[in-house]
Amino acid sequence: MKVILRKNDSATSLLLFIYNNYWVHFNKDTLRLSSLLQLMMAFGKSETATRMALSRTVKAGILINKNDASDVKYTLDTSGKEAINTWNEEMQQFWKRYSLRNTLWNEKWYLVNLEFGEVDKQNKSTVSEKLRQNGFGILSTNTWISPYYQSDEIQTILTEANMTTKVVEMYGDMTIHEDIASFVEKVFHLKDLEKPYTNFIKVFNEKLEETEKLYREDWFVEGGHSLPLLQALGWEFLSIAIDDATLPKKLYPAWAGDTAAQLMMKFRRILLEATIKYLGKFD
Repeated sequence: MKVILRKNDSATSLLLFIYNNYWVHFNKDTLRLSSLLQLMMAFGKSETATRMALSRTVKAGILINKNDASDVKYTLDTSGKEAINTWNEEMQQFWKRYSLRNTLWNEKWYLVNLEFGEVDKQNKSTVSEKLRQNGFGILSTNTWISPYYQSDEIQTILTEANMTTKVVEMYGDMTIHEDIASFVEKVFHLKDLEKPYTNFIKVFNEKLEETEKLYREDWFVEGGHSLPLLQALGWEFLSIAIDDATLPKKLYPAWAGDTAAQLMMKFRRILLEATIKYLGKFD
């Protein structure tokens, strides 16, 4: 079952956020019910709401519950791990593209054409989504383009989808017989992200200024106040960045995404320090 998260403050989203941090930072995929009840309180979730959410996640194959003496333990199930892996992969893909944006571009383009046969058509949406996550823009039907060479990524996408699709790849110089700014906007639609990025910067700059004064205070750490901030920061940033092709600076020099990415890194660093200290108390 594929887990689709539609709300950043849904109990399922929050539970997966908690488990993601334990999995990444403590190499643990199991938590006690008593710990989860306390952790979810940091997000304003009542015991009743948390118990109901846990019941739903077990039915959905996200968590497995097991009795352990006087307590109950919840362990990540297959769908839960898949959802966390998808989230982490999407975030990693952005940072990979962002790193490429900040290196010297050789002005070459990578173009891939995928012909979907009858057997493969049912996977077209999945492959298209993966291409989008890798920063590809749609040049025409079945043809995607990127300013970065990504042959290995294409092979991985097709292998994971078990595709037998016919593939044509080209990499090199490309002549564009139109205004380059117009071409880039038509293919990558970056102007659609300007307003969301600007709003993100405004909101989280204010939160950063407040948090910089507090994040090492004992009451801030011990109360788990970093948790909801870190979760909201990641969710809001990725909801924009996932659609950001992060084009080379030579191709797209002025970009609000640069400011947003720097803000994200700075704010996440101080929130993560407080979060790890807090989470270390639970099992």
